[in-house]
Amino acid sequence: MNTLQIIIIIFSIIIAVAALLIFSGILPGFGPNAPGQTGEISFWGTLPSENLSPVLNDFSQRFKNIKVDYREIDPKIYIEELISALASGLGPDVFLLPQDQIIKQKDLVFALDSTTYPLRVFRDNFADLANLYARPEGIVGLPFYIDPLVLYWNRDLFRNAGLVLPPRFWDEFSESAKNLTIRDGQKITQSGAAMGEFSNISQAKDILALLILQTGNKITNPETLRSVFAERAAEALSPAETALLFFVSFSDPIKETYSWNKAQGEAIEAFGGGRLAMYIGYASEIEQILALNPHLDFDASEVPQIRGGKLSASYGRSSALAISRQSANKTTAFTFIYELTGLNAQNLLAKNSFLAPALRSALAEKQENPILDVFYKSAVKSLGWLDPDPVQTKNIWREMTSSVVSGIKRINQAVTEAQRKFETLMPR
Repeated sequence: MNTLQIIIIIFSIIIAVAALLIFSGILPGFGPNAPGQTGEISFWGTLPSENLSPVLNDFSQRFKNIKVDYREIDPKIYIEELISALASGLGPDVFLLPQDQIIKQKDLVFALDSTTYPLRVFRDNFADLANLYARPEGIVGLPFYIDPLVLYWNRDLFRNAGLVLPPRFWDEFSESAKNLTIRDGQKITQSGAAMGEFSNISQAKDILALLILQTGNKITNPETLRSVFAERAAEALSPAETALLFFVSFSDPIKETYSWNKAQGEAIEAFGGGRLAMYIGYASEIEQILALNPHLDFDASEVPQIRGGKLSASYGRSSALAISRQSANKTTAFTFIYELTGLNAQNLLAKNSFLAPALRSALAEKQENPILDVFYKSAVKSLGWLDPDPVQTKNIWREMTSSVVSGIKRINQAVTEAQRKFETLMPR
């Protein structure tokens, strides 16, 4: 290595360290929190105001000359309302951008270039799931929180079956489901696990995505934006075929693992009612479970893994703070999203909700509550994928699953057709 090469390497390291110090706020007088910031911004999202108020109040205390107007919108109509408002020029300066809307709503976002927020700093600051927001046009949002999938399990039902611990691997999950399921003929009176159906498992699509992502397949290629879940390597089955076979085995009456069907009602309600032993759901769903049955003796653990697999991964859904392309207050908006993704704000949000922070330094803090510890570890391990159209892709996978369960299509035929339909949704 010659002298010039050494100088270049040293200079690059100095620049990287300086950028990290500036954007972490360690070097005073730099970054978006310089004194004298004033303005007014509107902020739209789906988070309950009571969860967000402590974060916004803290921001207002530190930035007294910036007024923030938060509008909470029902998640069922959120995207529709946002698109309509921005189309009429009446949209917010900042809005929550769910990860499954990154592709579909990219034209609404003002992307941050590498001068505003260096990519190296972005990747160092946020958990791996956040990389979905780093697109060729720039960073389309600063990750605000992660809501990871976890395994909820009923302690009473496990004890009744003589089971000591929740399953760590999928083969153990199958065996536990078999031991925990009670049948009266073909009627299931107690279910071991809610798997194999879309009609009454709200997270069915995300469980399938989890199973595929744990194999190392990305579902959609983030660089080429092509659908890849049906592609085979050296294996006889594609990742999607393997995942689908496992998923539907729990709703097949001829299989030993048969533990779920349409007659069981909604999965989360069955779990809350003590009729379901294992429920794969989001960390944030713990509030609904507690509301359904405050006396339920249950716990949470990380989702099972592939035995001998190369990855230890969960699936997470995240939302980022995005600046509207239409905003006339982009500088103030950047100050706002920068501060809300800092350590203090991230800890405040986590303290007032069951959402895990997206910031690595916040995730690294030890949690005394064992359930929160599971949520944080699962957030660190969370993976995701770029979804071209969340409604359409759910319908495609629903049809794929039902066609296999009913025997209308062979599994390779169903998966191949699903990938072909995915391709029609991908941007060109």
